[in-house]
Amino acid sequence: MKKTFIAIEGPIGVGKSSLAHQLSQTLGYQEEQEIVDDNPFLSDFYDDISKWSFQTEMFFLCNRYKQFQDLAKSEHNVVSDYHIYKNKIFAHNTLTATEFDKFSRIYDILTEDLIMPDTVIFLDADLSVLKARIRHRNRSFETQIEDDYLTQLKRDYHRFYTSLEQNGVNVIYIDTTHLDFVNNEEDYSHILNLLEPMIGGTH
Repeated sequence: MKKTFIAIEGPIGVGKSSLAHQLSQTLGYQEEQEIVDDNPFLSDFYDDISKWSFQTEMFFLCNRYKQFQDLAKSEHNVVSDYHIYKNKIFAHNTLTATEFDKFSRIYDILTEDLIMPDTVIFLDADLSVLKARIRHRNRSFETQIEDDYLTQLKRDYHRFYTSLEQNGVNVIYIDTTHLDFVNNEEDYSHILNLLEPMIGGTH
């Protein structure tokens, strides 16, 4: 029986990790969370994006590649709080054209034989909500994120969502501006009701 692989995506602070954890508990799926705090370049990256972006993106790509390799060996259904394609979204915003060309070629080689998520949930929210959620989780290296950067990420994620939808991937777009799926059971049930027809699951 083919296992289900759900990825949750969206801009910084939108609630990907929280939803992945809740779904893993409800559905009995293996939970996979991206490595963020272990990236040794991240603090320097937010201090000087142009100087540290290539090192930062390569660290993330190599770690996510290894995680996706390991997930392919798992016999369990999986819910992940990221899609490896996010590397190209972030890299496109931070690297020079020459660096991005190199990065893209490495990305294509590494991912050509990886198993990709068959269902993707895109979370979004208004800019003011994202900023409030980022402040609430209080990661020191995120305090310098600029509004323009977040706004561009929102646009890029929407393009990615559209491209997957056009290619027939199971995708769900959810505006969480007025949702609190962590503390409000009705909001969480709303998301479950959207997801379950796609995975054929019940809870």
